[in-house]
Amino acid sequence: MICKNIKIQVAGSAKDTHLETYILGDVMDGARNRKSPLVLICPGGGYAMTSNREAEPIALQFNSMGYQAAVLRYSCAPAIYPTALWEVAESVKLIKENAEEWNVDTDRIIIMGFSAGGHLAASYGVFWNEPWLAEKMHCDKELLRPNGLILCYPVISSKEEIAHKDSIKNLLGDFYEELKEKMSLEDWAGNQVPKTFLWHTFTDNVVPFWNSFRFAEALGRAGVPMEYHLYPEGGHGLSLAKEQTANIEGKGVEEGCQSWFSLLQSWLLRNFGLYS
Repeated sequence: MICKNIKIQVAGSAKDTHLETYILGDVMDGARNRKSPLVLICPGGGYAMTSNREAEPIALQFNSMGYQAAVLRYSCAPAIYPTALWEVAESVKLIKENAEEWNVDTDRIIIMGFSAGGHLAASYGVFWNEPWLAEKMHCDKELLRPNGLILCYPVISSKEEIAHKDSIKNLLGDFYEELKEKMSLEDWAGNQVPKTFLWHTFTDNVVPFWNSFRFAEALGRAGVPMEYHLYPEGGHGLSLAKEQTANIEGKGVEEGCQSWFSLLQSWLLRNFGLYS
């Protein structure tokens, strides 16, 4: 397996910003692996940190199904928008530049995010084709195209009644009042967004389920294929919802939500297959 920590640096990046790769080694005797999809994971953490519980345990789940994976430890506060978004774009470029070595199918790169990382992933899904992003990356916008999104209890909106204000304030810093309306991603979702898988819990008391619900509604109006699962019970930040990803207090185990990854596997295999 190719496990590397690769520095990702753009204007405003924190010094420790990096990409952690989980690239499967060759299993065929005397032959390379066939190319497979790659999932780029953005852990949550309120744009204040990136959670370990939503990083390596998730990457290894994808490896177990034959997918390549990478975790982006993106810049958080005091870094502000659009630094982390640039870092996602830089990571997509890097993955495509290393596609041959890493056996990655460049037409099957999926961006995944949890909580505030879900806001980052969804931001990329919404803004990837903006001219200013391609200009910043010094490339054609097609090089930045994502092929799918996976959003897990995501922060989506900056609207007062449903926003996780701390995440949006950490993201925008002193520009909160000036830019907060642009951070309501449900208002910007159109047919530029790739096919999407979302899940949330009805009883999430940190990031209300209305965030994912409104994004799913916006995708539906735009004709973007998506699959949305709303579980009746469960708190925020569940990760796999199993003991292996429980927090230090033992919270985060929710048997009723543990099916989300199996549902995701089925969605991925239907939409992206395994090998090319």
